Amino acid sequence: MSRTVENVGVGSVYATFAIDKTGSDFDLVAADEGKAVSLSGSNETDLGSDGGVFLGQLVSVQEDVAVVQVRGVARVAYNTGAAPSVGGAVAVDGAGKVKASASGRGLVLAVDAASAMVDVLL
Repeated sequence: MSRTVENVGVGSVYATFAIDKTGSDFDLVAADEGKAVSLSGSNETDLGSDGGVFLGQLVSVQEDVAVVQVRGVARVAYNTGAAPSVGGAVAVDGAGKVKASASGRGLVLAVDAASAMVDVLL
């Protein structure tokens, strides 16, 4: 008997944040759901800047409010420059993906190079 190991969603905790604005436009929209996000201010989130702290995975956008998975196992895309290592940490790349970072957050549990996705324990 064979079975697939699947940890995504285990121990998930979600939090709500205001969405940062540039001018009169919100920095996150529904098309950004599933991307890696960072803190941009007090209880405020956006895609962050390259090398910024990985807050979690954007789950839902409701006008000016974002729901973010901040704990548990999340599956997110990684920047294809270099795959994060299993056992390593990640940071945001500023474009909705994560990248390897010695001083980052989380613990990479699995790397799927074929789809450029990683499972991260937050």
